[in-house]
Order: sequence, then C-alpha cells, then structure tokens
Amino acid sequence: MSQPPVPPEPPTQPLPQPQTWPLQEMPPGGLQPPYGPAPVQEQPKKPKRFGWPTVIITAVAALGIGGLLGGTGEGSTAAPAATATVTEIQPAAGDTAQEPEPEPTKEAEPEKTEKPEPKAERAQRVTKRGWAKIVKNPDRYAGERYIIYGQVTQFDSATGDEGFRADTAHTNTMSYGFFDGKNTVLSGSASKLDDLVEGDVFRASVEVIGSYDYDTQIGGETSAPHLQVLSIKVIS
Repeated sequence: MSQPPVPPEPPTQPLPQPQTWPLQEMPPGGLQPPYGPAPVQEQPKKPKRFGWPTVIITAVAALGIGGLLGGTGEGSTAAPAATATVTEIQPAAGDTAQEPEPEPTKEAEPEKTEKPEPKAERAQRVTKRGWAKIVKNPDRYAGERYIIYGQVTQFDSATGDEGFRADTAHTNTMSYGFFDGKNTVLSGSASKLDDLVEGDVFRASVEVIGSYDYDTQIGGETSAPHLQVLSIKVIS
C-alpha cells in the first residue's frame, strides 16, 4: 500500500533578533548627573600645630644621636657637635597672636626756664627832712634803699671789722673839719669796709635794716638807725 505524499513544509522565516546596544563602561566616579560631573570642593588644609613637646623631643633626639655618633669608633679625635633642630611653631587656625601692647609715650616735659631774679631797687636820694624821719623811726622804713653821706666816728676792735659807727646825713655836710650828721650804725662785709678808717668821709648806698640798741662806753644804752652797706666810697 503506498503512502500518501507528504506535503511540502512551508518556508521558515528567521525569527527577528532582539536589538542589542553596546555596553558603556561606567565612569570611575560612579553615575554622573546629566549636566556633567559635580565640582569637587577641596577641603582647607589645617595647619599643623606644633607644641613645645615637639621642640623638646626633637632637640633631645638630636642630642642623643650626636652622643652616639661621638662615642662610636676609637681613635676619633673629636666628636661631631650635636645640633638641635628647632621647629618653628605656627599658630593654629583660629588662634590670635597677641602682640605686645605699645608702651605709652611720655609727653615731653616743657623745659624749665629759670626766672631771672628781680633786680634790686636802686638806691634813691633823700632830702634833709626825709633823712630826719628815717633816723626818728628806722623800723618803719626797713627795706628802703638810699644814698647817704657820712663820717666814720668809731671803727676799732669794739665794733669789729664788719661794722662801724658814723655821723650820717642826706648830703656831704663837712665844713671846717666838722661833719653835721646823726649817729648811725652801719654793717657790711669786711672786704667792702677794708679801706675805711676813722675820720673818713664817705658816700654810700645803704638799705635800712631797722633800729639798733647798744651799750655806750660810759655804761649807758642808746639806739641808732641800723644800715646795711651795699656800696661805699671814701670821698675825703
């Protein structure tokens, strides 16, 4: 018995292949945003802080190494000098360096100028009546200066070399060997009175001191004007 003919198989169409995309390598930094890599912010470096322990340890280590090198090897004439390394200490961030406060400046003191001494009042001439008033009350005119004339009546060991007695007046009243004046006590330095002797007639600039009480040669007591001699000149 013959087999029936086998119908031909329909042509087979190739199956569509799935579309493949090439693989891309992942960037080393991971996925990046679509607008590009994100900027990397660098962290500020913190300055290294070194303290005194670091300086001390460095110096001690240097001294120890120098000592070991100097002790090794016989016959060496000199050991190398140990050098200490000093590490500069920098202030840490946030620390404020304290600068020394400036010393207050001293204001210049004004120069002291010595005031000149006031000039002494010049001696003035006096009238006959004016001199009579001075002789009457010398304490009232203390400190006043006058130009007078006189004749020495006593200048010896009793008066000393810094004082004498004289008859004084407002002018030179010498006439016929006699001087008309009032009894007066005068004082001055020995150098000013060195050339003066009894009987001399003089002109003098004097300052009134006051009244002067003294004992007389006959045992009594009297008072006379007391004058300080500023300058004196023998005129006869």
